[in-house]
Amino acid sequence: MKIAILTLFAFTSYFIQAQTNVSLTLHHKLGTNNFQFNTAAGNNLGHSFKLSRMEYYLTKFSITHDGGQVTEISADTVTLVNAGTGTTTIPLGLLNVTNIEGVKFHVGVHTPINHEDPALLPADHPLAPKSPSMHWGWTSGYRFIALEGLSGTNLNQSLELHGLGDVNYFETTVSAIGVSEAGGLVVHVDADYQRGLEDISINSGLIVHGETLEAATMIANFRDYVFSANALSVSIQENEIVAFDVFPNPAKGSILVSFPGNYTNARIVVTDFTGRLIEFTEVTNAIETTLNLPVSGIYFVNLYSGEQMIASEKVVNY
Repeated sequence: MKIAILTLFAFTSYFIQAQTNVSLTLHHKLGTNNFQFNTAAGNNLGHSFKLSRMEYYLTKFSITHDGGQVTEISADTVTLVNAGTGTTTIPLGLLNVTNIEGVKFHVGVHTPINHEDPALLPADHPLAPKSPSMHWGWTSGYRFIALEGLSGTNLNQSLELHGLGDVNYFETTVSAIGVSEAGGLVVHVDADYQRGLEDISINSGLIVHGETLEAATMIANFRDYVFSANALSVSIQENEIVAFDVFPNPAKGSILVSFPGNYTNARIVVTDFTGRLIEFTEVTNAIETTLNLPVSGIYFVNLYSGEQMIASEKVVNY
């Protein structure tokens, strides 16, 4: 009996020691600049804007680690992000991870939580009633994103995009390593809200609340463009591969991949948004190859050397 107890104690101690405190830190940006409210910026159409409100929900997180393993975070982890805070740190808990390779999360609130009564929650809960409100109503649920400000040539036209709806509950993936900080691992991610208005005409102002039109485009932009690895969470190996290119991006059915060779057991692995393998190519020398993307969606072109992923590029295929 004593031996069994000692063995159990040793196993439990090892399990606890193997766990690492993991968190995600968002760095709020407008292009290459740190985000500030009421700061003039422009989207890719050359339309000027400045924001006075930028709030959104992030839910259903997971961490990719240690050679492609995926650990789901509790569905109770809900964060209301306010871009005016400079950075937002989201604790993800004690996890059995050693090397973090990426993070996944959803923009918005998942069902059935999206349609429950916020008044039943404690006042300090992210989904409790807020002022200004983030809740649209029981039928439509929460505002996933609330973007407000001014736009137009003279920055005097009202700009309001409130995006919501179960059909717009999207997952986004960021390839980023975990950085050792204060005895844990932190994944640093940039959130560039300039790209949230990609391809949205706002030169004459715009007010759209709902789950369609420009409000839906904004949510898709958050999925496709807003989030990327911060410089702190880009691997040294990835920084060294200056010639790793994927063209065109966005793509229309195929991409050209090129990079210098001479890596040990190098290979290109293309996966879709769910992690399903699409293409696998082993390479030994300098390479320039065309890869076909079967359907519209988001893909990841990953370069491996041995078992280590040393570069990754997100590709949007139309």
